Amino acid sequence: MWKKLPDSYLLGFVSGMLSLFLFYIAIASVRQLAVNHYQNEYVFMAPKVQLFAIFLNVLLFRFAVVSFDKEKFGKGILLVTVLASFVYFFFYFRYHHSMIMS
Repeated sequence: MWKKLPDSYLLGFVSGMLSLFLFYIAIASVRQLAVNHYQNEYVFMAPKVQLFAIFLNVLLFRFAVVSFDKEKFGKGILLVTVLASFVYFFFYFRYHHSMIMS
């Protein structure tokens, strides 16, 4: 199935966005289960959820490029991952900087 997939940037970009969203939903669900089980909302804190979803997207990029030799597809996934990480760190540091100043 993966070998028949066309090697295009657009397909990689869309797949990267979809996989990042699905990874985030899956990890957030696991976090919610852990919070409900341990009755402690600090078990799996919020920054870890987003960073782990980004990490899984990096693993997907590596899997696409190395295992299936889909360079353009992998570059599309990498573009989404890098943009998401920059946006995340921008808002994360902006939020924490505003909390320190107030």
